[in-house]
Amino acid sequence: MRDKKYRTLERTGGFVVFAIASFLHFLYPLSKKTVMGALLGSVNESVWEHIKVFAIAYIIWAMVTLLWSRPPLREFVWAKAVSVVALCLSITLFFYFYTGLTGKPILCVDLTASLVLTFLAHLLSYKITTSHTNRGRFFMTGVMILLLVFIMILCFTYYPPQIPLFKDPVTGTYGVPFTMEDTGAAVMDIIHLL
Repeated sequence: MRDKKYRTLERTGGFVVFAIASFLHFLYPLSKKTVMGALLGSVNESVWEHIKVFAIAYIIWAMVTLLWSRPPLREFVWAKAVSVVALCLSITLFFYFYTGLTGKPILCVDLTASLVLTFLAHLLSYKITTSHTNRGRFFMTGVMILLLVFIMILCFTYYPPQIPLFKDPVTGTYGVPFTMEDTGAAVMDIIHLL
């Protein structure tokens, strides 16, 4: 492993992931509401959709980091699985904690927290990958966690559970707003992707 290159990619990852997630937040309308735009972008303003774009951005940057710096694969996969789950949980917990105190979301707090938590996720990933313990034995668990995150993104975009995490606070709806004519197309597109 080229440790210096890997360390640099993890350190800059916070900014890069934040930038990618910011773009993905607007991808759905920019793509004219295509299926790929829905799967990769934020389809509404729910907490889930914000977590989704950060998870996708984080995984995209992880692939770039893996290809560019060649860290030990088994440790890296486990580290990314742990850190992407930690990122998603910490964004969710922080959001509900502070909005419970303030009674409403505050955009600058959301943005700052997301950036800081993304940096912390990269730090966690770096520490796990470079630790000298045998974390590679968790490789398959890491693969399964990343696969589960991917499946959740695919399914919950179109068929979210009817709980507050998935509810758009602006429209009161869940997931992609359907019309009768595009329901069948969405189902067929998901089947085709699988």
